[in-house]
Amino acid sequence: MKRAVKGLDHVVVMVDGIDAAETAYRRLGFQVQPRGFHKKLGTANHLMIFDDDYFEILGIVEDTEFNAERREWLKGGGGLANVALATDGADLAFDAFKQAGLRPDAPLFFDRAVEVAGKIEHARFRTVRIPKTNMPVVGFFVCEHLTPEFVYRGEWAKHPNGARGILGVTVIAEQPAKWASELEKYFGAGSTMRDGDGLVANTGTQPIRYLTRKDYMARYSGVTPVRPGDHPALLTVRVDSLAACEALLARNGVKVVKPGAGRLIVPPSEAAHLTLEFAER
Repeated sequence: MKRAVKGLDHVVVMVDGIDAAETAYRRLGFQVQPRGFHKKLGTANHLMIFDDDYFEILGIVEDTEFNAERREWLKGGGGLANVALATDGADLAFDAFKQAGLRPDAPLFFDRAVEVAGKIEHARFRTVRIPKTNMPVVGFFVCEHLTPEFVYRGEWAKHPNGARGILGVTVIAEQPAKWASELEKYFGAGSTMRDGDGLVANTGTQPIRYLTRKDYMARYSGVTPVRPGDHPALLTVRVDSLAACEALLARNGVKVVKPGAGRLIVPPSEAAHLTLEFAER
């Protein structure tokens, strides 16, 4: 059975200065893919590819009508901006979102050039974006990969820091429970669960956790959020060995915070305004 949403596909991190961000992520031990350009969108990106998902740093290279909202959002500090959802088809997702009352934008096609085995190919996508009016703090959109073979490649998923995939996203929200009904429009009835004062959304793959600022500060003591209000705050990445990852970061002079056993936090100052958590599970 085909599904409109079938989990997390990738995460978008907006950066103000893509050159510096690229340097920062190489220093963090990621294999950073060469810069890609979205001519239609006026943006450029670098990808950190894993086996089944990835995250990207995205910068503005030309002001266009498509990136006006992103330019405005960058004024507040950048950082984690969007969660792209996997789908069996952009048209399927558009119809499902429309039925759920999310008022989706029409599917948008775009591409970017990518070098594969010494040859220039074009990775092609169709996305469906949800306007701010139905944004539960996180900006969601679906991403249909028309050419997944030009994105998910085993040789690109090998990282010096041992990173293997995304474990989840954490959102700061003063009233987590208020977003339950909106999130279930994306992920289906019963897809959210209370967790103390927080909320967990089951995307079908990795969870999205909503924490109050008080609970977030308790869990991530020593790390100051990049924004003052509600916002997507933290990306958790799984690594093969936390000790090996920590040793690499130390060799590269990266400052880290260790708020508890089994977790290693890279503060926003070291990761282009993203708070990055490494864990083995």
